[in-house]
Amino acid sequence: MNRKSRRGVVALVALLAAGAFTTPAAGSTNAVADTIAGDRATVREYPGRLVLANARDRDPVQVTAYCGEWARVQVNAPHAMATPVGWVLRANLTKASKPGGLDGVPERCGIDADRWRDWVGAINAPFHSVRKVTVDGSTGWRRITFGTGVHLTASAECTPSLNYTRVGDGPDVVDAGQRVRLDLAKVSYRYVTVDGSVALISAPRAGQSYGVWSFVPSKCLQPKGREHVYFDEPVAQLENIGGLELGKSYSDATIRARGYSAGLLSPVRPSFGYWPDPEPDNRPACPV
Repeated sequence: MNRKSRRGVVALVALLAAGAFTTPAAGSTNAVADTIAGDRATVREYPGRLVLANARDRDPVQVTAYCGEWARVQVNAPHAMATPVGWVLRANLTKASKPGGLDGVPERCGIDADRWRDWVGAINAPFHSVRKVTVDGSTGWRRITFGTGVHLTASAECTPSLNYTRVGDGPDVVDAGQRVRLDLAKVSYRYVTVDGSVALISAPRAGQSYGVWSFVPSKCLQPKGREHVYFDEPVAQLENIGGLELGKSYSDATIRARGYSAGLLSPVRPSFGYWPDPEPDNRPACPV
């Protein structure tokens, strides 16, 4: 499949994933008008999972479903967003955060498949993943929970932005109009977009401890204390990660018993991360 055809399929899958949640009819009991509260709200592909975009303060939204503390929205933003459909915390919404603010909105949990595959071309830590690493002289498998530290090239175009754009058959492009000032000494890489042009990173604002999710051109990323942007060690994705504690080391036998598959190097940025290919037959042999 050529690049143009692939992008067309990606766009179609994304639209199908949004399905009935886009363009809700005016006055429909399945959608409630609301606005974003706060300077930004991460828009995720599934409650609590990967960030796809950032909605901004006072952006108008249509709330089409909720699941626990998360609401599924369509953002009608006056600024660029690669995807305006996803999940935000109810606390980030003006009305939905208050008692009765979701009246008329249906509760629908588990309605999204893994939409992240339509937007991500390499992820440094596939869901339910572990890496084999030596710590204090002991080698074993440890859970991967967050991004890997990276440096950014010092240039204006490498200043993080809250959003990027995806238009037609062109490349993904960081939106220069939504630059955000962050502490670039504390940058962590999470994923590169499906065409390899843009990377999602996390970095805190100056003087703060928590990260802000933002986007930079992928060419800006440089490894920090390692050979690659992701990990230099073997990585595996487990079918069952329940009970494996953070910070503890596990044997090859334990990992084999959990059912696992090796990561596939990204076809768009091989040096950046492992792609947990949706087709098991495409995955390489397991590392243990």
